[in-house]
Amino acid sequence: MLQWIKKIAQKFIQYKWLLVAMCVHMVVAFYFIAQQNITYDEPGYIEYSKRWLQGKPERVEALDDSKTPVISIVWLPRIIRQVINPNYQLNDFGRQDQKEGRYMMIVFSLLTMLYLYKFIQLFNLENGWLIFLFFLLDPLIVAYAVIINSDLLSGLLLLAIVYHLYKLSIQKSHQQFLLVCLLIGIALVTKHTFLFGLPLLIAALIKIYKRQSAVKILVAIGILLLVINLAFYFHHSGKSLGNYHFESNLFNTIQQQLSWLSWLPIPVPETYIQSIDLLQYHAQLDGSVNNTYTGVYVLEKVNLQTGFWYYYAVVALYKIPLAVWCLLIIGLGRWMLEFKQYKQQFYFIILPIVYFVLVLSLFNQFQIGIRHLLLVIPLLYVLLAMVVNQLAQSKAKYLVGVLVVFMLYSVVKYYPDLIPYTNELIANKANVYKKMMDSSIDYGQSDSAATAFFKTHPDYSIPTNTPTKGKFILSMHQYIEQYKQGDTSLHWLVKKHTPTGLLKHVYWLYEVK
Repeated sequence: MLQWIKKIAQKFIQYKWLLVAMCVHMVVAFYFIAQQNITYDEPGYIEYSKRWLQGKPERVEALDDSKTPVISIVWLPRIIRQVINPNYQLNDFGRQDQKEGRYMMIVFSLLTMLYLYKFIQLFNLENGWLIFLFFLLDPLIVAYAVIINSDLLSGLLLLAIVYHLYKLSIQKSHQQFLLVCLLIGIALVTKHTFLFGLPLLIAALIKIYKRQSAVKILVAIGILLLVINLAFYFHHSGKSLGNYHFESNLFNTIQQQLSWLSWLPIPVPETYIQSIDLLQYHAQLDGSVNNTYTGVYVLEKVNLQTGFWYYYAVVALYKIPLAVWCLLIIGLGRWMLEFKQYKQQFYFIILPIVYFVLVLSLFNQFQIGIRHLLLVIPLLYVLLAMVVNQLAQSKAKYLVGVLVVFMLYSVVKYYPDLIPYTNELIANKANVYKKMMDSSIDYGQSDSAATAFFKTHPDYSIPTNTPTKGKFILSMHQYIEQYKQGDTSLHWLVKKHTPTGLLKHVYWLYEVK
């Protein structure tokens, strides 16, 4: 018994900073849940995962195009209630289930912190734990840790994949190889962006196994196919190419050009192919307002067919805290000056980050929010942990404290409304629409606040297309969506008058006299 207690105490001491950071993160994130409305995508994720749990993985709604069964963990509280009381029912349009499901999403951010700490141990970063001071304040991490979607989960998966690939390059054990394959399979089920990562996996296996790489690649492909099929209950797996009915022009063209292979069985579930097909179909609708894709907007420019190669560079410039940017610039500078020393870390950490940012920038038509960069941000924090560790051991150690205080000042001004956060490069927050919009600023999180505002301020109204005097409240998101469709009828207000205030950082308040 004493030996057992001693082992627990040793583990606690070993992971004390991680455990403290996890507790702080949960407190901050749970308070955030209570203050935010359900966002636009969450009902779609919740409903699809519910149907999946019922054994129905088909894509039956337009919003099902990108949904994943991996977040079905959000239904655990309801399942437990239903087991305890089979007659348990709710008549609140799913609000209680959504709220309780958000608390379950914290599991993914806690695992992200665990893998970040494992990297710190792997690289022997004595003061690397200081990076949690920045991680806990990061508005993207705090906000998306409890939002029911697959963005932060994707970042966790990439972080875990790279960690086990790094371990595999050192140990070449069967356990690490199976973990890498399993995690990549789950990643492919979670986000189709990971399909672009398969060349990186093949290159890594060739680098690690050399002459034995061909066998390992075949085994890896087999495991990936098995995971994808299990995830979707082998739903119509093996259906021949000629028997598919596609919606998108791209997939129809492929089907026609490969008509001579119409007999070829597709070794993945139909619903998996259907998901990719629906995404392509919605992208080709040119930003229709009745579509899941309404075009890309950045720097007051609109593209209804494709994105902008610089989209993520712009939103990252203004959305990522300047303290983090400072650490990143220092880190990249050291990497360039001492490349030989950090060559191994470059291949396993910086290369995947750069690669996936390029993929998102050049091949992703759905450029609709900074949240997509959450795919690489957890891995980015590994790089930042190395930077913080070096600073803490140098004469610039006080810079870490200065940056933490500055980041705290920058973020607290927004908390708990962290989704629309922008750094100090945008001084007048009423002008944020000139740089970006979409879910980077308004993800539907403040809709209930606008409803409450009207009840307490009956003298305010929604502006019409006709210039007139009065008090108005206008959603930035609504204005930009109209602008994207060529509707400039509200220019008389936005372009000619200055807001007197902001509600939740996403609604303009005007007094036109």
